[in-house]
Amino acid sequence: MFLLTNEQRASMGLGLIEPEWEWMRLKGPENGNAETWACFDGDIIRKSILEGPAVYVERDYEERTIENRTVLLARTGRGAPKKLSATSLGWGRRSFGMRLSWSAESGAVELWHTDTARCFYSSGLDGVKVETFADFQRWAERWEQETTPEDLDRLKNFIEEKRRHQKAKEGDFFRFQIGRREYGYGRVLLDYEKMRKQKKPFWDILMGKPLVTAVYQIITDNPAVSIEELSGLPMLPSRFMADDLIYYGEYPIIGNLPLEQKELDFPVMYGTGVSARDRGKRKVYFQCGRIFRELEGVEVVPGCETFRNNTISVPALQSREVLEECMAAGDNRAFWRNQSEDLRAYPRKLKAVCRQFSLLVEDLYIKK
Repeated sequence: MFLLTNEQRASMGLGLIEPEWEWMRLKGPENGNAETWACFDGDIIRKSILEGPAVYVERDYEERTIENRTVLLARTGRGAPKKLSATSLGWGRRSFGMRLSWSAESGAVELWHTDTARCFYSSGLDGVKVETFADFQRWAERWEQETTPEDLDRLKNFIEEKRRHQKAKEGDFFRFQIGRREYGYGRVLLDYEKMRKQKKPFWDILMGKPLVTAVYQIITDNPAVSIEELSGLPMLPSRFMADDLIYYGEYPIIGNLPLEQKELDFPVMYGTGVSARDRGKRKVYFQCGRIFRELEGVEVVPGCETFRNNTISVPALQSREVLEECMAAGDNRAFWRNQSEDLRAYPRKLKAVCRQFSLLVEDLYIKK
């Protein structure tokens, strides 16, 4: 069984392990040869670790057990005790504080604060690949060795910050963390959830509460870049993003300015409907920003069957590598490599689709 050192845990904000605490393997479903271990302080579970060749997850708990550590006590008077297992602990009880997770499948390490549902660090967004268990061990060693007093102060403030809610508005500027000590910035261009509430027509096949956001071409260690400076920077093309990261405060809103026409840029959605009422009908839809069109009795333009483009991302940034490539090249070609569902990447096809709806590409707010 692999264990981090307490020095490594301290650098990540995880609870420390006392020498007298004891480890016990929990029964439960196997997870790719991984095992779940619980760490006991007497009859109290203080920590759990899911560990295997392709996964490592460490969480902090405070769960009481009885009957020689075989039964979990209920958290409330109305609950019933449950037999202790990997499932009853991992899925049935909520951990607290920081959570460390790594998987070979994603090739990334993440540090999350469970109480506020916010991510402190993601190696994937930082462009750092952690593909094997040996890579993960080296990452943990390097993270602790490179930790500075300033890093510990930032981590302490992050952990102590209370959960808050922010309501995004069109024109809002927001900040997000890219690396351990670096930041990116973005802008809210459109709120489809607001249109949904106002019953304004649009092709409503976007899940959750979708925003259209765009990221500025900047990576900096300055957490206080002014909105005036940001508004003069080039941007990556816009994407759909769930509002969760702004709503829960992981992406702080740092200001607002009215959007200028030159700043507007919207993804394009096109195709047949997905609801039951559209089944069997010759009907196609088009959406770009606030421009919505639908036609009955027609077929999808040949070669344009795969441009529904209704996927919503979680982070605002596709990847650090893409942003750096666009900044270095002075264009957005790297961005379009992984945007095969968006008609903005195919000017000729977009022109043909616009013709079907008696639209001009010049009438759309899109940028390359």
